Amino acid sequence: MKSKNIFICMVLVGVVLMGAQSAFADVTAVYKMTMRDGNGTQTIRYADKNHVRVDMASEAMHHEAIMMKLGDKVYAITGKVVQDMGQLSAMMAAMGKGGKGRHKAHDPIKYKDTGRTETVAGIKGKVYRFIEHGKKHELVLGQDKDLQAAMLGVVEIAKSSNGMMPDDFRSQIQQDAFEKSMAMLRLDNIMLLQSLNKKHIQDSVFDLPSKPQQFGGAGLEGLMRGMMGK
Repeated sequence: MKSKNIFICMVLVGVVLMGAQSAFADVTAVYKMTMRDGNGTQTIRYADKNHVRVDMASEAMHHEAIMMKLGDKVYAITGKVVQDMGQLSAMMAAMGKGGKGRHKAHDPIKYKDTGRTETVAGIKGKVYRFIEHGKKHELVLGQDKDLQAAMLGVVEIAKSSNGMMPDDFRSQIQQDAFEKSMAMLRLDNIMLLQSLNKKHIQDSVFDLPSKPQQFGGAGLEGLMRGMMGK
């Protein structure tokens, strides 16, 4: 379970940032993740909605985990093992272990504009404060279409993993960010955008290291261990 939190954060960072329809250039966004089980990074590479890659690494993980969207397929990659997330989602649903039906509605979050600004990775954003479940939080939102395009890539991955991702208050934060035509730059000290660039992404970045394996037996067990950082 060591990498569960960083994986959840990865999905929820972009789960509703759907304001950007397309990127005018390749986009690579790198976030620093500070979790209880160690620091990590999340690198999002977005060429278009059919070519998206998210690399996740942390001190607690024994290896890097990758999620990749190619066309209408999303793959989980651990080492050279490739699994089709659509198949896993269907299998989990058939076993009654999907996330559907378990999501709880959150009370509306009330944001307070502090009047302060903060520049993160060269992007100027507004600083907001809010309270969620009695805990105070600070959020920085900035306007950047390229970052929103990168987040849209994560949205595409989340769609294909429907029913498997636990709910979290960050999803509501991202909904509000979308309504403000903004993107998340920082959330407390948990998430921080480190860099954003539009350098050309090599086609080889989206090559699968092997053919997707079929679920079942040792293959499924190995995938679940890999995704949980064990």
